[in-house]
Amino acid sequence: MNAATVPGAGSFRAYLQSLRVRVATSTLRQRMQGILLLAAGVLLLLLLAVKYDRQSLLITVESAEPGQLQVYFDRGSGLSESLSATQAYAAGQTELRYRLPRGNIRGLRLDPAPGAAPLVLARVAAAAESGGEVRVLADPLQLTGTQIARDGTDEHGHARFLVAEGANDPQLPLALEIPLPSNTGISPVVWRALWWGFWLCLLGVIAVRFLRLARPTLALALVALGLCSAMAMFSPTNGRSLHPDERLHEADARYFQRHWTPPRMDAPDLAPSFTTSPYGVTYLSEWNVVYLFAGKASRLFRELGMNERLSFRAFNVAVFALMLVGLVAVGAPRGSYIPLLITPQLWYVFSYFNGDALPFALGMLACVVALMPDGPLQRFLQRRGPFDTATLGHMLLFCTCFGLLLLSKKNYWPVAAFIALSMAVVALRLRAGVVLALVTLLLLGVAANGAGAALAAAVGPSMLGLAGVLAAVALGHCLYSAWRLLREPESRRGVGRIAIVLALSAAVALPWISIDAYKHRGEPGKSALVEQQRERYAAPAFKPSMATDLSELYPGLRLQQKGVTLGGLLEAPRTWHATTFRSFFGVYGYMEYYDADIVYKAMGWGVSALLLLALGLGLATRTLTVAEAIASAGCAAALVLASFLHSWVYDFQPQGRYVLGILVMMVPFFLRTADSPRTRWLFTTATLLLFLLSAASFTRIALPHLT
Repeated sequence: MNAATVPGAGSFRAYLQSLRVRVATSTLRQRMQGILLLAAGVLLLLLLAVKYDRQSLLITVESAEPGQLQVYFDRGSGLSESLSATQAYAAGQTELRYRLPRGNIRGLRLDPAPGAAPLVLARVAAAAESGGEVRVLADPLQLTGTQIARDGTDEHGHARFLVAEGANDPQLPLALEIPLPSNTGISPVVWRALWWGFWLCLLGVIAVRFLRLARPTLALALVALGLCSAMAMFSPTNGRSLHPDERLHEADARYFQRHWTPPRMDAPDLAPSFTTSPYGVTYLSEWNVVYLFAGKASRLFRELGMNERLSFRAFNVAVFALMLVGLVAVGAPRGSYIPLLITPQLWYVFSYFNGDALPFALGMLACVVALMPDGPLQRFLQRRGPFDTATLGHMLLFCTCFGLLLLSKKNYWPVAAFIALSMAVVALRLRAGVVLALVTLLLLGVAANGAGAALAAAVGPSMLGLAGVLAAVALGHCLYSAWRLLREPESRRGVGRIAIVLALSAAVALPWISIDAYKHRGEPGKSALVEQQRERYAAPAFKPSMATDLSELYPGLRLQQKGVTLGGLLEAPRTWHATTFRSFFGVYGYMEYYDADIVYKAMGWGVSALLLLALGLGLATRTLTVAEAIASAGCAAALVLASFLHSWVYDFQPQGRYVLGILVMMVPFFLRTADSPRTRWLFTTATLLLFLLSAASFTRIALPHLT
C-alpha cells in the first residue's frame, strides 16, 4: 500500500470527533433509524454465520420407461396431498430429490403411478441440500406394499418392484424408527425469528424515514417487488408445481418460443398444450397475448442461466417492475400506488407464471394514465392544452395497454369497461344518473352472458320481467343523455376525442383478432376444433363424450345442472363469498395455505375503512364525484358477479385472483389523497399499517410453505 494513501492519526481523530458531533446533533428519528439499521446488519451477519441447512429425501430409482413417483410425508398427524411431492423420472437410473416439509418426519409413503413399469429402488436416504453426510432411511429389500410387490432383485442386488395389474393406488409405506428433521443446525423457530427480526428492523428503517420520502408508497412497492422476486426465485422449480395451473400456463407460453401469431386449434405444435391438462384444454383457445410476451421473454432469461420455469416467473416479476417504472414515468400521483400495497395475494400472483399478472399491470397503467386529473391525456380529451410530446406519449401508452388488455383473460374485460367508462366520466363530467344507467346495463349484460337461460329459470318470470324493465329504463336514459350530450358542441368534440383514443386502442388488438379469425375461417370453426381436440387429447374420464359422468364424479362441476341454487353457493360447505374474500387477501398454493381468520378480518376492515375514508374525503373536497364512485362500485360488482356465475354454471372456483381487478377500480378513490399535507400523512400512515399486515402474512405463510 502506498504510504501517501494511509490516513494519519489526526485524520482518524478528526473523523471520530465528527461522528460524535453528528450523533450529538442528530434528531431522535435519525438515531432510531441508525439503531435499527445496525440491528438489521447484526441479524444479517448472524443469518450468514449460523448453521442451518434444509434436508432432502433422496430416492434412486431405475426403470425401463419414464414415470413419476409421489412421496407422502407423515409428521405424526397422518398423510395428506398438501404434504406430498411428485417427481418425474426418466428411463434408466434417476436420483430423485424431494425437499422435506418443515417439522419432524415420522413416516413416508412412496406411490408409483398406476400402470407404471417395473422399477428398481436402489436407495432411500436423506442428505442436507448443501451436501455432506447421507443418512440411509430404509433397505428397499425390506419394504412391502399394497398393490405393489417386490419381484426379485436386479444384477446389482437392488430391490425390483412390480405394480399389480389393474392397480389404482399402489403404495409403499415406510416407517422411520428415528424421526427425520427437516433441517440441520439451529431450530426452524430460531431461524424464522432471526429472519423476522431482520425484516422488522429493515421495515422499521423504512417506517422511520417513511414520511420524509418524496414517494413513500413507491418505496413500499419496491419492497413488495422484492418479496415477489424472493418467492419466484426460491420456490421449488421441479416436481409437483405448488402454484395454481403453472404447468398449463408454461405449456402455452412454450408454444410462442417458436411462433409469433395465434395458433389454429388443430396445429400439431399445440399437442403439448392440450395434453398438459387432463381436461384436454389450452388457454390459447382464447385471445391472450400474455403467452406471446412470456414465451419471447423466457428466451432472454434463459440466456442469463435460468431454467425454463424460473424464466417464466422472471417474466412476471419483470412485469411488476415495468409497471412501477411506467407509473413513475407518467408521474402517477402518490395514491396510485396504494392498491398495490394492501393485499399479499397480488404479490403472490406476480411471483409465479400465470395469465393474471400481465393484464393487471396493463389495467393499472391504463387506468392511471386515463384518470390522472391533470394528466396529458385528460387535458387532450377536455381540450385544455396543446397536443405536445407528453400528450402523444401518454396516448400511445394508454392505447397500447388498453388494446392489449382487450386481448387478455376475460375476467379483465370488466376492468376494461371500467377504464373506458371512468375516462368518459372525468372527461365529459357525466352525471351520476347516466353512469348508474350504464352500470345497470353492464350488470344485466354480465348476468345474461354468464348464466343466460339458467339464471332466468332460477329467478322466475317476475324477476325476469323486472330485469327487462330495468334494462329498458336504463337504455332509454342512456339514449336521452347521449342525445343531450351530442347537442352541445364542446361535449361533441370531447366524445369525438374519446372515440379516437378507443379506436386507436382497438387497432392495437385488431391484428391479433384478425389473424385468429383468418386461421379459423370456414368449417368446422374454432369452437368445433377446440371440442375435437379435447376429445382427442383429454384423459378418458375428461373427454366431452364423458361430460355427464365427469360432472357426477367432480362435485364442483356444473352445480346449476345439479340443482344447486344461487343461494346454495353461499351456504356451508361451499361458502363462495368467504373463500373468495380470504383468497383475495392471501391464500397460497392450491388453496392450501391460509392465515388466521383474524388476519383476514383485519385486512378486510382496514381496506374498507380506507376506502370509506377516501370516499368521504373525496366527496367533501369535490376531488371525487358521485359518478366516479358509482362507476368503480358498479364495475367491481360486475366483476364479482361474473366470477360468481362462472362458479355456479361451469366450475366452482372461489378464488380471489379472479377478482383482483377490483384493485384497479380503487384507483379513483386515491388519486387526490396527497393533495394536502394532512391527508398525505393520514393515508401514508394507513397504507403503511396495511402494508405491514400484508407483508407479515406473506412472509409468515407464503414464504415458509412455498420456498
